[in-house]
Amino acid sequence: MLYTNIDLKKREIEKEWGILHQFEIGEIGRGRKMIYLPCAPEMEDITEGLHKELSIGQTKAGRPRIIRKEEERYYMILSSEGGYTRRGDGFIQGMEQDKDKIKVLAKGNGADGDAGRIGTWDCVVLEVLEDTMIRVRKSGFQNVPSEIYIVKNKMVHSCTVNDIEECSEIIGYEIPDGAFTLNESKGFIFNKTQWFCL
Repeated sequence: MLYTNIDLKKREIEKEWGILHQFEIGEIGRGRKMIYLPCAPEMEDITEGLHKELSIGQTKAGRPRIIRKEEERYYMILSSEGGYTRRGDGFIQGMEQDKDKIKVLAKGNGADGDAGRIGTWDCVVLEVLEDTMIRVRKSGFQNVPSEIYIVKNKMVHSCTVNDIEECSEIIGYEIPDGAFTLNESKGFIFNKTQWFCL
């Protein structure tokens, strides 16, 4: 199954030898990197959310491609693109204790300014296991809570740090010790030592 936190628009690129069908995430240029995800000609645009009929396969060169297949594996396409990065970079993180549950299949990024000198945001293609928590901090939104994605019960559940306690209780997910610290005025805040950038 495949989860994406953004809408993906299929592109058709005409070459001398034929037509390429693919999805693109990230940007091209200095300080930037595009992820190209080939697909079958009949594949349509993909909307944000969980798609149990889709999965990630491999090209002959070993790169990820989007395929139509129902399987138990969890794949995620995540982007931290938000607003202007001068107001904060976008990044994607996993928990230190989940390192063995997260496999990065491809990584790209976008940026603002020459060679990305103003700021950047990341995008990734992941394979993850059950009971994994991912954090996405959108670029440019300093006062907007990070998005949290929890893979549990053959679903991907989305919440923020503001409602992580209620969400985890309802879906039966045990928040790992040390993931957050409780601040009397701000509520739960991320414990930076327990998270790593993907």
